[in-house]
Amino acid sequence: MLARSPVCCVVFLLLLSLPGISIAEKPAESSSGNAAASGITALALRRDLGFLASDDLRGRSVTDDTIQVAADYLARRMGEIGLQTDSYDGTPFQAVDVPVGNETGAPDKNNATFRITRDDEGVDEVNVTLRDGFSPLAVGADDGAVSAPLVFAGYGITAPKIGYDDYAGIDAKGAVVMILRKEPQLSDPDSPFGGTENSQHAYFQTKIANAIEHGALAVLIVNDPKSIEEAVQAEEQRIEQEKERQVAIEKQLSELPAQATKNQAALKEKIAVIDGMLADMQRNVDEARRGVLGLSEAGTKNNKTKSMPVASIARDVAVDLLKRGGNVSLTEIEASIDRDLKPQSHELESIIASVMVNIKPAVAETFNVVGVYPGKGPLANETIVVGAHYDHVGMGGYGSLAPGTIAIHNGADDNASGTATMLSIAQTVTGKLETVTSHRTLVFIGFTGEERGLIGSQFYVDHPLRELKQTAAMVNLDMVGRLRDNELTVYGTGSADKLEAVVDAANQKQEFNLYKVASGYGPSDHQSFYTAGVPVLFFFTGLHNDYHRPTDDFDKIDFGNLTRITDMVSDVTLQLSVLPERPRYAETEQKVQIRRQMTAYLGVTLSDGNGSVMVSSIYEDGPAEAGGVQVGDVLQRMGKTRIRSSDDVLSWLRDQSPGNEVVVRVLRAGKTVNLNVKLGNRPGN
Repeated sequence: MLARSPVCCVVFLLLLSLPGISIAEKPAESSSGNAAASGITALALRRDLGFLASDDLRGRSVTDDTIQVAADYLARRMGEIGLQTDSYDGTPFQAVDVPVGNETGAPDKNNATFRITRDDEGVDEVNVTLRDGFSPLAVGADDGAVSAPLVFAGYGITAPKIGYDDYAGIDAKGAVVMILRKEPQLSDPDSPFGGTENSQHAYFQTKIANAIEHGALAVLIVNDPKSIEEAVQAEEQRIEQEKERQVAIEKQLSELPAQATKNQAALKEKIAVIDGMLADMQRNVDEARRGVLGLSEAGTKNNKTKSMPVASIARDVAVDLLKRGGNVSLTEIEASIDRDLKPQSHELESIIASVMVNIKPAVAETFNVVGVYPGKGPLANETIVVGAHYDHVGMGGYGSLAPGTIAIHNGADDNASGTATMLSIAQTVTGKLETVTSHRTLVFIGFTGEERGLIGSQFYVDHPLRELKQTAAMVNLDMVGRLRDNELTVYGTGSADKLEAVVDAANQKQEFNLYKVASGYGPSDHQSFYTAGVPVLFFFTGLHNDYHRPTDDFDKIDFGNLTRITDMVSDVTLQLSVLPERPRYAETEQKVQIRRQMTAYLGVTLSDGNGSVMVSSIYEDGPAEAGGVQVGDVLQRMGKTRIRSSDDVLSWLRDQSPGNEVVVRVLRAGKTVNLNVKLGNRPGN
């Protein structure tokens, strides 16, 4: 638990107000030698973190080639530090296959042919193929081939409460249905489907399930104009970003001296890579302009949709088919439905659609990066693992909390901070162990695939370099670069008998406000080890509003406090490596809440009484003042949370975000008053 002194007038009453107040940072007191070492550590942290969080690495996604660039960097740095880097066929790379969803099968198994028979014109065919007007969708069956009459089923909606049914008057049984994305009147705020917001009828899974209910054999999705425009803009934005990056690299190249041949070659290689990317991106723009959805763009399958082949076809192809099959205009159909809210579905009796889809699991070939510092003496057979994941979420999409945003997610805090810290710990601890005659072997690991579900750490646990039963402890570093209020969270202090004492001893110099969580569980790589019986410690500075967003950047890292954290965890690692007896594993509670940094702002100071909390002052122009809170009010409830102490207020605020509107119940002059308060953004965010 975070230790706080019992005070009556809580000026730490604080974290919830912090108007312009910030808790003074407390540097570690050390000798001049230690100060010099910390200075070297700070420089190394900046260098390593700066590289890993640079735009050149495009967010270190396991699906991007730059993940190998990051791995190579870790390998080189481990070698410079003096770690052994030859554990896997002479390299530090433990190969790990990371599942990354799906990918399309062979082109000859992903296509559609439309055979059009007209009495006066004979037989004609329209063919669409992979990356040329056709894409299978992962929301449907992985494999399937269907040949059946084509039916246009409007938006594919059956909504009896609204009195709208695209399947009324048509027979979709045994047919391939072609349906429009979204729903009618989407730009009309008075639309019965939910105004300008998508209702459940717009969901891909709802449309596909409805097609199954009506006996269809396959579904072809036709994109809507607005979504097409947005997709094109997003792809063009990516192209502009890469062009800007290319211009910057070309400028660097032009400024190099003639003798800098190695640097010239490296920059030319980067330019060539970008040229290839731009060509691919332009093809993506062309497909987006035709309205073809990506493989995973319609989401993932469920138990219903997994039986139905589903694909996206180009909008221009749908326009052509409707004209040939019924001499009707797609644009006019959409306008008519929007105007009258009456379906315009019909069977295209002259067209037979043959649809093939083939989707297979996709795997990214990546690596854990492992460096070893051999032990000495009686403890050498035992191991301490120090780990940090080096992957992130790339350009967005999978894992991003900025939906629809295509931009580099640099992941400076998550987890370039932990990876850089691990490297500096290796430098510090191995230097201090040089003259120690008995210590455990240290294994430093940069884990891959954490963002995909702890894949790399679990693979290592299943295939350890050294026997897992000889692993005395694992130290995990994940998001340690954004300390606030001098508050450092440490998970796993109860996962073995000696760990809390080790942490407390290491904190004597740094004097962090430690928030200690006994549990060894949690959504980071330490959990893989703990569930295998290894004691763990996980160091963490808390979730923040930039988590898994493009704004998690280098300039927001607090390097002064990151250096303090590095020094402390180095001391923890050093102690663990020389303990005469290894820590004894202990079971802990599985239910763990990941701690958030406080970002919401109320603008009050509080006084704790006997089971009650009184407002002792209010900050001018703050949320509390705007909401009508007064000095002397006794807080009773914040939203649905009952308030008995200022700790209750702090805990409640951690789960809130700036802009949240909440009801605050207070006792004022013996009467209960409910106040509507809109929380502000905490100063300094």
